[in-house]
Amino acid sequence: MAKQVGFETRADELYERLKADIFAARLKPGQRLKFPAICAEYGTSVGPAREALTKLTGERLVTLQAHQGYAVTSLSAEELTDLTAARVELEGLTFRQAMQSGDDHWESEVVATHHLLARREPHGPGQTRDDTWYLAHEAFHAALLAGCGNRRLVEMAQGLRAEAELYRHLAAPLLVENGRNPAAEHQALADAAIDRDLERGVELLRDHIAFTTQMLLSSMMELDASAK
Repeated sequence: MAKQVGFETRADELYERLKADIFAARLKPGQRLKFPAICAEYGTSVGPAREALTKLTGERLVTLQAHQGYAVTSLSAEELTDLTAARVELEGLTFRQAMQSGDDHWESEVVATHHLLARREPHGPGQTRDDTWYLAHEAFHAALLAGCGNRRLVEMAQGLRAEAELYRHLAAPLLVENGRNPAAEHQALADAAIDRDLERGVELLRDHIAFTTQMLLSSMMELDASAK
């Protein structure tokens, strides 16, 4: 039993390291993930590596193709567009129901998670959003949806958010050049939630999601054009 626990611990640790390297673009979209290279680079064995890659595949950060093995998920404008369309509708519906049904505990969680997120926003030139910001960001968005009261809706919405995680990390460097103010957007979302302003809250959330996609699609088109 102790051996199994140790195996799971090694697999979990490797999963976190691989995930961090994917988000930091140290492992590039489309890059092959071969077992010998992973074992050598991360000081692990095939068993934990396979377990970690299987978990990342379930989160769509890694793909498994027949006869080709594992690879970091490639960026796709079509996939991003489809994913965004689904997120806009499902997260909007879930947030609407949360504002309708959420109790005082839900409201306090929105306030608390927004407070932590605001404290982790970069405030000076040259500062970037680190892992603590991303964790606080996900906690805030999870809190917005949590009051929905429909477990399946929340799980589906969170599943789509997880699929979009790679794209959100890649969008971070584009925020400043696009004149975007995430702190103000999050404040507006929190205010709408507390005020139970259903129409404004849904509109803000839909715009919040769509804006990220617009930035990324523009950037991807520019990269394609420069490569030709």
